[in-house]
Amino acid sequence: MTSTAIAAPKPSEQTKAIPYKRAEVIALAEKVADYQLATMAGGFVPLNASGDTPHKTGWVQGALFVGLTDLADRSDNPIYKQTIIARGMGNKWQLGSRTYHADDHVIGQSYLWASRNGAGSAAIAPLKERFDRILAHPPTVGLEHRDYSDPRGVDCDQRWCWSDAIFMAPAAWLELSKLTGDLKYADYAKREFSATTAYLYDKDEHLYYRDSRFFNRRGPSGEKVFWSRGDGWVHAGLARMIPLLPEGDPGRVEMETVFKEMSAKLIQIQKPDGYWSPSLLADPATSRPESSGTGFFTYGLAWGIKAGLLDRKTYEPAVRKGWTALTRSVHPDGKLGYVQPVGDRPENVSYDDTQFYGVGAFLLAATAVADLDLKPGKDLTVPSASAPRAQAVLNVQQGGTLKDNRLQGGTFKLMDSYAVPADHFLHDGLMAFEGLGWESDLIGYRIYLDERMAIDIFGKRTPDAVLHTLGKGADDYHDMAPWGMDIFKVGNTVGLGSVGRLRDNKAVQLGKSAISVRVIGNDPAQAITEVKNADLDGGKTDLTTQFSIRSGSALTRVSAKATGAGDPFVTGVIKHPGVTVITSDADPNGWAYVATWGKQSLVNDDLGIAVFYKPAAVTGAPSDDGASLYVTFKDPKLMDYAFGAAWVQDRQGVGSLEDFRSWLNERRVELSSQ
Repeated sequence: MTSTAIAAPKPSEQTKAIPYKRAEVIALAEKVADYQLATMAGGFVPLNASGDTPHKTGWVQGALFVGLTDLADRSDNPIYKQTIIARGMGNKWQLGSRTYHADDHVIGQSYLWASRNGAGSAAIAPLKERFDRILAHPPTVGLEHRDYSDPRGVDCDQRWCWSDAIFMAPAAWLELSKLTGDLKYADYAKREFSATTAYLYDKDEHLYYRDSRFFNRRGPSGEKVFWSRGDGWVHAGLARMIPLLPEGDPGRVEMETVFKEMSAKLIQIQKPDGYWSPSLLADPATSRPESSGTGFFTYGLAWGIKAGLLDRKTYEPAVRKGWTALTRSVHPDGKLGYVQPVGDRPENVSYDDTQFYGVGAFLLAATAVADLDLKPGKDLTVPSASAPRAQAVLNVQQGGTLKDNRLQGGTFKLMDSYAVPADHFLHDGLMAFEGLGWESDLIGYRIYLDERMAIDIFGKRTPDAVLHTLGKGADDYHDMAPWGMDIFKVGNTVGLGSVGRLRDNKAVQLGKSAISVRVIGNDPAQAITEVKNADLDGGKTDLTTQFSIRSGSALTRVSAKATGAGDPFVTGVIKHPGVTVITSDADPNGWAYVATWGKQSLVNDDLGIAVFYKPAAVTGAPSDDGASLYVTFKDPKLMDYAFGAAWVQDRQGVGSLEDFRSWLNERRVELSSQ
């Protein structure tokens, strides 16, 4: 059998995609900022946003504008400076409406920047008036944090009783002190920071609790709960506060001590994929990527190296890994993904989740990394199971009992090899999604491990690995979900690229056989699996088929070998009503295709499917039996072909018939390079 294993990308190829040099990093920061500003101008509000997201003086947008100030200092494009000043003028330089609340102070950091960049003293007049009012009537509440559902409210937020506040307010107080020369603002900030640190900083773990409600909370493995973005707010806040105080100042010494302790802890708990877990002490093998906390930590560490507080040799690897992870969070159009929605604790997050404050964190990280002007180097990250990757999945239920003609109550276990029991029947629930699946970051496929042996399509709207989570009874993958859904109807045909038989001039499914599966390779670069069908044709024929998929590709490469006598073998695509049929001759490398395009997805939108084959290996042009378009192999011992699909809702960017025609030719080039 011809091997279809695909080599993992070379380190140099992986490195090429990661911007390290200053100009490259700033260019990516501008792309992310431009996307965010353009969508904001159009009134865009992200999914799962808080009610105060549209507020132009609120913390959600305020954190974004903090990042924009650092980008404006480093970009040659004047739009960022213009945007900051225009926002301030539009706000009449006012803060948020809550006098004491730190969240309503963060926008003031952009006003302070504006005052130094052309807006003058008018930009900080309302800020100074607000802070003077606070100093005249300083808050006297304690720092114990009540539940947000408490009818008495959360009065401790008149002070900095939650970790986020360390980013939102203190830097504004310190910079106002520096600009005015009046030490009373700095004294207040140092005093309140010390109080918050004494209360929320865990001196054993060197991390901050989000607030007092989390002192006694524990995670699934008994670990303390430290929220990534919550500690990110602190770490980034320290990076912004420290340079605003003179060296040797007792307040600065305290901040530097905490910053160094946190930094040492952070590089110990960074995940192999470069991100930090949403819950910092959670199992890194199972936790999700999250970009807002990672952005703040990468910023803080990069700033610390540049400022001379952190040893470059010790901390630069963590900066590189964090920056690599962040670049992989950026969508092709500049949208930043993996941003945990508004909250106060670790929660689930996906590649498509974005929020304005996450972009602020990204811009801070990018500008600090740009200041280091790193030399290109080896990618130090190791993709995790939840990161974009290729994988093969066979999830088998064990210990279940048959109820209502379906196995229920068992435990699903991922298998690397499996012999399907002879008494397995259609829809019995033995295997998650009824068979074997394999996926890349672009698409997923499955093959029914029964008499159908037909291949189906999972349309994906996220690059995350998802198949290991599906079909175990807690979901219905036929319904649209954030990740996507099962988008294809196979019927009684070979579906997409299945090995079938030619009987009475029709392409038909394989039929009954003894089925066994073996996962040959399952790593981030590629997944390879093998399916054996024994005793076909009443024991006359055996078939071995190998499927492989690689990260970054929508193609499955197939290599199959049959021994014994029997009907000819075919492959092809189902022919749904109303589709456009597309065929080609062989290209210079010998690849041709038979494909269809049209409204053939289960959500009634456009989908393109194709089988790529070598005309020299089949008996003539593709045939049409009314239900399928198929080719017949000359030699059943040498079946070598590929198949793929492009859905208008996936990340491949195929939105029209012309796009699909281009996609088909691009895939032939891809095959020729393997």
